[in-house]
Amino acid sequence: MKYLAAAALAWALGPGAALAEPPPAVAAISSVLLPGLGQALQRDWWTAGAHFGIFAASLGTAFYYEDKPDFLKDDVRYKDDDFEVINKTTLRRDFALRIATDTALYSSFAAYRDGRARNNSGYRTPAPTESLRDLSLSPFRWEYLSRPTTFVPLALAAVASFSSKSGYGIYRYDDVSKSDLHVYNLTANEFTAVGEEAFFRGFVNNELSSRWGNRWGLAGSSALFGLAHTGDGNTANALQAAAAGAYLGWVHQRNGFQIGEGVALHYWWNVIAGIAAIRNGGSAQLVNMKIQFN
Repeated sequence: MKYLAAAALAWALGPGAALAEPPPAVAAISSVLLPGLGQALQRDWWTAGAHFGIFAASLGTAFYYEDKPDFLKDDVRYKDDDFEVINKTTLRRDFALRIATDTALYSSFAAYRDGRARNNSGYRTPAPTESLRDLSLSPFRWEYLSRPTTFVPLALAAVASFSSKSGYGIYRYDDVSKSDLHVYNLTANEFTAVGEEAFFRGFVNNELSSRWGNRWGLAGSSALFGLAHTGDGNTANALQAAAAGAYLGWVHQRNGFQIGEGVALHYWWNVIAGIAAIRNGGSAQLVNMKIQFN
């Protein structure tokens, strides 16, 4: 609490205020609660303002679309475990909310990375070093895509996803085209892959592995990753997410705690699942007819 109070005082007094820099983990937790707060505690004012500004603008946009009369609430959108329905307003809200959430996750990692760069004493794990640019380009780097630890699980995921049309499906209202869904799938998952890998591997798996050892650190970070994937939607399966988190965490540790390959894996896993869901879906009118008929 003293660091949160110090941050509030520093924001009020400005950059000249004296502020002791917190441990990297405290800065990381601060920034996931309020993007930019960890950077403010580190007196990185420009980055703090940028992270908070992007978060606030995207969250405000998400609330704007949620207030529209045609926004689909969860009890309408997720009528069954195997599919969802989507319209343009809801799709736009999802995109804005995805940016807000993943900004918070990345801001946490960035505060942790920068804190470790300044003070890495007492850690048994290597400090993360990758920039936002490094992570954003990772899904398209041949050095990652050519590794068996990347292309073998992606090939298995593709075979499992496209072997039948009985899986999860996304059904579109008339104002949403297949192209809209594919564009959303390719772009939104870039934010998710970077944000989630940065936080769950770059911060959580690194920090817990340093404190508890690689085995228990991997177990803890995987469990938290699974808990974060409960609820509704195509990725809402805690056990599958925990298993995926364990593999991604193992790759992270194997790569000297650098997260680029994990970002590539995470991105293409999500994209493959999204393409399959679009393929398995169709018109929302068909869904309504099926439910009414049943």
